Amino acid sequence: MWPFGKKKEKEHTPSAEELQVQEFAQNFLPEEFVLVAVTGPEGVASDRKEGAPLWTLTCPLTAWMDEDDGLVSTGSALLQILADDRLRDYLRHHLPGNFIIKARVRPGKEDNRFQLVGLPEPGFDPELKAILDEQVKPVTLETEDLGTFTLSHSMNWFETQIHWLDQSVQLTINQDEDQQDSLATARALLADAERWDARLRDFAADHLLDAANEQAEDPTSRDELIESLYPESIHTAPNGSFSAWYGSDLFFGQAACITGTLNNGPADARLDD
Repeated sequence: MWPFGKKKEKEHTPSAEELQVQEFAQNFLPEEFVLVAVTGPEGVASDRKEGAPLWTLTCPLTAWMDEDDGLVSTGSALLQILADDRLRDYLRHHLPGNFIIKARVRPGKEDNRFQLVGLPEPGFDPELKAILDEQVKPVTLETEDLGTFTLSHSMNWFETQIHWLDQSVQLTINQDEDQQDSLATARALLADAERWDARLRDFAADHLLDAANEQAEDPTSRDELIESLYPESIHTAPNGSFSAWYGSDLFFGQAACITGTLNNGPADARLDD
């Protein structure tokens, strides 16, 4: 028999998962309501801090309303939830971009965030449908020499296909930057494409040869790496800035991303997934 009366129950120590849930919940009010909303073009993004047991899933919203009052708000809002791997996979398929959803949520305490507390399902509202129709309407940018650019809503950039030497590659410029300056950067690269192509290949070989050899069964020479590179896409920006992606069978599904400026040339190279 316990000598001092009733045996003391062992104090519960919260797990890492419980602590993450408690910390996350502090950002939201306790009351719940049914949200009807238009999802952004991006769909669901997931992030997990080092050591955290659960993913933080975030789905941008462009318009939303409380189903009971029907008052539509527009702008930027976020629908968020903590999820394990199974729920993460489920929501990545059931929270698509450019869609109207309905779900039970808790509102954020200080910002336009909503905590998802029930599984989402398809929703509908005439006013939200009109907003969604406008959101997915094609937007183009016409140029005489570079062709027609089409806005990628999910990436927030204009894109087209151009000829880079004898290859067809994607050219992109950001929607929210000086488009004419970005186009000027692209024209300068294209006007001297042969020289720029050689500089980009040389720079990639100088900086990524060791990375290629770490993955290869047989050693690769610098010349073999240069020969294996092929252009995939170019992104240009104001003030002569650019990023160019070159693929290679030696990178095993990755691509060399070379960044730099027209004035200073290539400045950095890395492997991107």
